[in-house]
Amino acid sequence: MLQEKNKYEEWLTTIANTRLIYNTMEELEDMLDNHSIHNNGIKRCLTTPQRLRSAFRDLKIEVALMTDDNVSLDQLMEQYKEASDFYRAKLSRRADREKTARDILNYCYPPYKREGYGKNRAAIYAQIVKQDISVPILLMLLMKALPGYDSKSGDVTNMTEVYEDVMALLERHTYQNTLIFNKLPVVTRARNEERKSRIMLYYYIDKVLNTYEAYADQEAMYDVATQAKELAVDFDLEGYWNECGGRLDSTTFWELKRYQNTGCYTATRWHKDADNRLTGIKYTWFLFAAEDGSLSVYMLHPEAIKHRIKNQRYADADQAWYTMNMPDEYDPGHLPLGRALAADTWQPTLDLTRVDEPSVIDTYNGWLESCRQKLEYKDCDYQFYPALRAITEDYLYIATPQEGEYFRVPKACHKGLERIQFGNNVGIMFMDQKQYIVFDEISLFISAGRHTLHKYGITRARSIT
Repeated sequence: MLQEKNKYEEWLTTIANTRLIYNTMEELEDMLDNHSIHNNGIKRCLTTPQRLRSAFRDLKIEVALMTDDNVSLDQLMEQYKEASDFYRAKLSRRADREKTARDILNYCYPPYKREGYGKNRAAIYAQIVKQDISVPILLMLLMKALPGYDSKSGDVTNMTEVYEDVMALLERHTYQNTLIFNKLPVVTRARNEERKSRIMLYYYIDKVLNTYEAYADQEAMYDVATQAKELAVDFDLEGYWNECGGRLDSTTFWELKRYQNTGCYTATRWHKDADNRLTGIKYTWFLFAAEDGSLSVYMLHPEAIKHRIKNQRYADADQAWYTMNMPDEYDPGHLPLGRALAADTWQPTLDLTRVDEPSVIDTYNGWLESCRQKLEYKDCDYQFYPALRAITEDYLYIATPQEGEYFRVPKACHKGLERIQFGNNVGIMFMDQKQYIVFDEISLFISAGRHTLHKYGITRARSIT
């Protein structure tokens, strides 16, 4: 019992002194309903093993709620002590802490840069990997976002500033090494976290790095894409929708069409002006079952595909995530979508109702037939055709638009191609009068121009051999 008492007393003392979970002592005291900790300390305020254990368990449950059950407080405390001891012995005297943090990211995460550090630094970084020291905690210690395990640093007054510094460090590393990574909501969610604290910063660093690691090389990306397909859900959404209860109370409406993939739709937002001009923007929707059982809609702006082809990072205007309760029926009549993440360029809600009234449907059909139409971002409009025809030991054969001709793609020309199989989104895409060979699972777009084909060693073949 003494050993358990000492463990909880030590952990609670560290939590209180380092403001690990709450930015102020007052918040911690409110949570534990004990307002004398700031004067008397944990040992004098929680005098029995039962009270110590109960207080820690309350905090453990609170941390689990804060982090969607992703952080176990007792495991974190063990990692914290281990990383703090390692930092004090090996890293605390480094002059350029941010450079050291960058080095650790490069050493421990893709692309796994293991050379060019000097003998002593390389040995220290190798120890981090061998001893499985928590990199998120080391980064926080180096960036002065977290004090040492035995510190008594007082209330946190600059959390927002420190939070931004750490997130900027992560963004520089992840964007530099995998441009597709920033299409995910994890970085935006981290930046927009309202309750910024040390525990939440640890949670997001860990989540960002784990997600980045999955997307950092083509083989891992293929696995993630495969898992995403398994979460895709399909509904009958085709038809007209509007944001006025299905009535003809507005000249703005939506036209949804199912695309070739399960859970994928084009969603064109049309608006008719007073001069009978119909202007539209064609978005792409991907529907997924979220971890909590809700429906998640990933919405892409038409320009996003252009940025993806050019290996440019996604901006806030390129993407949005919306959520709602999972519909009970296959053909829902109402989509009350709420934006999952803050975004300056996307409306906070999309309250769409299916248009069932024949007269309203006829009106929309008439507008599309008779009004002058303008589809915004026309240069981003694209058509994709599945075209994987054969897989041999060394090559993938993609049917060209020419009858009886194939692009013969060497598997060795790009990492991840050896994983491609039938059923993957592989084919030909046409956009802005250009042709691309697409391997969607590994986010590879190869221009069908002669120079690019030569670069990848892709040839044209009249037969499959």
